Amino acid sequence: MNGLSVVIPIYNVEDYIEECLQTIVGSLNGFVNVQIILVNDGSKDRSGEIAQKYAKEQPTFHYVSKENGGLSDARNYGLKFVKYEYVTFIDSDDYITEFYFTEVFRALSKHPDLIIFDWMDIGDDGYRNRVKGMEFSDSLWTVQPSAWNKVYKTSLFTEVIFPKGKIYEDVGTIYKLLWYVKDYLYINKPLYMYRKNRAGSILTTISPKINDIYDALEDTYSFYKEKDALTKENVEGLCYQYVKILLWSNMYRQLKFYKFNFIGFYKKMKETRKLVYKYFNSWRLNSILLRNSTYFTNRFGENYISRLDKVGGGYFSTAYTICIVIIRNIRKR
Repeated sequence: MNGLSVVIPIYNVEDYIEECLQTIVGSLNGFVNVQIILVNDGSKDRSGEIAQKYAKEQPTFHYVSKENGGLSDARNYGLKFVKYEYVTFIDSDDYITEFYFTEVFRALSKHPDLIIFDWMDIGDDGYRNRVKGMEFSDSLWTVQPSAWNKVYKTSLFTEVIFPKGKIYEDVGTIYKLLWYVKDYLYINKPLYMYRKNRAGSILTTISPKINDIYDALEDTYSFYKEKDALTKENVEGLCYQYVKILLWSNMYRQLKFYKFNFIGFYKKMKETRKLVYKYFNSWRLNSILLRNSTYFTNRFGENYISRLDKVGGGYFSTAYTICIVIIRNIRKR
């Protein structure tokens, strides 16, 4: 059936869910072939009550409840109730713009397998920053791994589901889905408002769970290997994401996790560097990495390839590189 289903996992977000659902109602703007699936994932606050109220008032809203199983489990559960050809996800502590559905349905008229759009990072202190949904519109492997800045053909989830009990569940799902995508559209507009670094959110809690990223990437690599799909294009894409995620964003989180235990941090990044070289011995020549020089230069400086290679390469070279990254980050504030 042509239309759009929206899966919204809900867990202890009573301070945010009202705004989320209000923006959905405001953006619908007469669209009737929309199904809003509210999945209460065992909330212990008033989130479920608020969701039920909207389900009673809005004919397109459908409320379901389950025992707590985490974000991935809630998304997978919501997928069971999808009735339309396309599906998307909205996190209940975020919200959308008033032209969200107008832009999405305009894109849906072209029947792509996947739609990607930009978003705005927002903070309680008034922070605003536009983030591109993909770094290069002609390179699908540069798509951001977030689940909520995309609209998918529902059939894409026939073979791939979100990994339960893991953080970085988006990384472990999105890059597998690319294997099935033949046609995609990129909307160069921010349609989604993401609460960045919200207190209590999964990615602001630095714990050993940050190591789930290694499982997510390893599982994705194995997926392509089992499909006999390690083509030049896919290897380039996988390599780029390994380097960008493990040697940048993961490195930054590992630094926070180890705090003043620099020896522990160095050992972790040494293992990480070996992993990158294990699968991608010539990663320094990766075409996407070289093309996206602006992103990495802003973080590591002009000779960013060499500095990325120093992370985990030696104790003192790692320390020197981290100092450069920290100093550059402080100057940007």
